[in-house]
Amino acid sequence: MAITSYFFIFIFFPIITVLYWIVNSRKLYSAGKIILLVSSLLFYGLLTPGIKGLIALLLIISVCYLLSTFGMRSSFSPALRKSVLAFGIVLNILFLIYCRYLAYIQSLLPADTGNSFVFEAIVVPIGISYFTFSQIAYMVDSYRDPDIRYSFLDYVLFVSFFPKITVGPIALTTEMIPQFNDIVRKQLNYDNMARGFYRFSLGLAKKLLIADNLGPFVDIGYKNIPNLSSGDALLVTLSYTLQLYFDFSGYCDLASGMCLMLGMDLCENFDGPYHSLSIYEFWKRWHISLTRFFRNYLYIPLGGNRKGKVRTYVNNMIIFLVSGLWHGAANHFIIWGALHGVGVIISRLVRPVTQKLPKIIRWLLTFSFVNFAWVFFRADDTAMALDMLKQVFTGGLGALNSGIVGASIPAEFQLFQWFVLKLAPGLTFYTGCGIWILLVAVALYFAALSKPSGQRCASFAPSRKALLVTVILFVWSVLSLSDVAEFIYVNF
Repeated sequence: MAITSYFFIFIFFPIITVLYWIVNSRKLYSAGKIILLVSSLLFYGLLTPGIKGLIALLLIISVCYLLSTFGMRSSFSPALRKSVLAFGIVLNILFLIYCRYLAYIQSLLPADTGNSFVFEAIVVPIGISYFTFSQIAYMVDSYRDPDIRYSFLDYVLFVSFFPKITVGPIALTTEMIPQFNDIVRKQLNYDNMARGFYRFSLGLAKKLLIADNLGPFVDIGYKNIPNLSSGDALLVTLSYTLQLYFDFSGYCDLASGMCLMLGMDLCENFDGPYHSLSIYEFWKRWHISLTRFFRNYLYIPLGGNRKGKVRTYVNNMIIFLVSGLWHGAANHFIIWGALHGVGVIISRLVRPVTQKLPKIIRWLLTFSFVNFAWVFFRADDTAMALDMLKQVFTGGLGALNSGIVGASIPAEFQLFQWFVLKLAPGLTFYTGCGIWILLVAVALYFAALSKPSGQRCASFAPSRKALLVTVILFVWSVLSLSDVAEFIYVNF
């Protein structure tokens, strides 16, 4: 069951919301949490791999809760508590490796022609990278502060909470569980409902009207790299840069909108990352919850910036190499992480110089770096990424590829193209190119110049104009639900 589906939007979530507020209005607060938990487990069980994934999720949740609650009590010796923490972290990492990295590890081993056995996990729970990191954070926080204690109901609800279980953000128990028990948040707030529906509609529009319309052009382009001119290749890479942002930030807006309608706040995961004037700033704005996790639970324990510049840069590289591997079990993801690690180090080294440059130059350098680094993120392997980059600089001048443009015209413009075909057949290629350039330009404007969703939501005030915008975005998005692509970050 996808969040961007008719069943979820018009049946599943409305029923949950109505039931939740009915029981809260009668001060049955525990019943409200049980409704959220049952719906979260049901939602998760309906996702691939179904009941097997749900069982695996509940098992790892139970083990982590027991270790954190009963294995790291303040009455235990520091050595014992540290051992329990180490065991819990290793257990989570091994579970993650088992589910996601067996094939990659096998590919690194020497080839053995006499053994055709392929390592493959029995089950790969969806969202494993996100809830694994959330659980590691909880265990570390429990070790640092033994007074942190939550009920099993609260903890299971936190990990499995359906708005964030599949694509994050990586929330912390200390910021979510207190909200589950806050009596003030159990009172229906119509402003929050309006704000939440507005943000939910923004997320739908980002995903369905922008990301999913850019997707076919990107997919066809990467399948036809040798046939691309430099202009084609540049437009394909730029389209993916924008597709990824609107896909991922769109999901986060959907999750935040649902939480608001349930009386809760979800941590922000994006803050206008394509506004950034340096790679260092980019990582303060992109996937904020992941950056926070690595900073608090890996970078600082490694020494952070407290042990000299060289050690600081080494720690930065470690963080980004791990980040690359977290995103995917493949060499091209590690290269992507390494590029950003180098980019962050260079941006910090040359900061005294770049600070004197005009902002437009700093933005252009940063955006170009991020855009070309995403090629390694999108490509199927390193060779494909290098082929695409080569095509950008050596593909030669020429018009856009008519086959790619014609095969990926968004549905909203197909009727217009049909009229052009009937009235002036010779212009269909040019209008198709114009449509694509317009779509990319609009996406670039909203990504790099417009206010981020968090700021829009914070300044949101119910009005006729806001209602009109929300309804238009929602209805237009729902009408585009016929062919919805999976969220890109579901795979990470």
